[in-house]
Amino acid sequence: MKKCPECGNPSYDGAPVCGNCGYNFPKPKIKSRKKDSIFQNEQRSTIPKKENIIKEPKVDAPKRESVSKENPKGKPSNQKSTLEIIKEKKLIIGAIVLITLIVICGIVLTGSNNNTNPIQNSGDLVEYNAGDFAFKYPKAWSSVNLSDVDHEGAIFFQDENNTVIEHYNITSSASSLKDINQQRISRALSDGDAVELVETITLDGRNASNIILENADGNYTRYVSMFTDGELYVFKVTGGSINSITSDNINKMVNSADII
Repeated sequence: MKKCPECGNPSYDGAPVCGNCGYNFPKPKIKSRKKDSIFQNEQRSTIPKKENIIKEPKVDAPKRESVSKENPKGKPSNQKSTLEIIKEKKLIIGAIVLITLIVICGIVLTGSNNNTNPIQNSGDLVEYNAGDFAFKYPKAWSSVNLSDVDHEGAIFFQDENNTVIEHYNITSSASSLKDINQQRISRALSDGDAVELVETITLDGRNASNIILENADGNYTRYVSMFTDGELYVFKVTGGSINSITSDNINKMVNSADII
């Protein structure tokens, strides 16, 4: 019990005012030590005992590969980088291209070996060019020093069959190639030669003539003639048989004739 300091009226300890005069009793002070002890008790009560704490299992973090030029992002070493994949693809593509080239070369070489044409096999052709007339002949042919009394400036070659190939060109007063061929046949018959073949062919897009004579001595002579603008261009081929004067090499030379 406590008494009012104003009127002396007794009141209970927790009364805020005096019941007699209305005096306001001062509020009781709470001791800080006691408050602290209360908070300490609360804190202690919330902290679990050490032996009751359940420890979580420790999980090791994944190891990270060291960063280097070869592995700039620290990727695991068992994974292939993009650069390595590109290199592997380039190697595969390069191998495929190499194999393809080898196969193509083999086909080309096989085709070349199967070709029996002597000019195409050697690939050695020589071009004769007189300025207004040109033709090609095999390099294997030899140039021989012969002469033709009727045609100065004629050139001569000899092939592997000892066939002689003569070329000359002259200015002719004849009106046509037909007149020239008639004159040639008449002269051959007067010399005792026999006419084996007379035909018209096309060379360099122009009409030309092909005449084969069997000479009185048993040899054969072939005349291939082109006539244009008063100029006569002639191949005269002499050999021991018709086959020798009509060989593939000689025919290719004749077909290469070109009036420039």
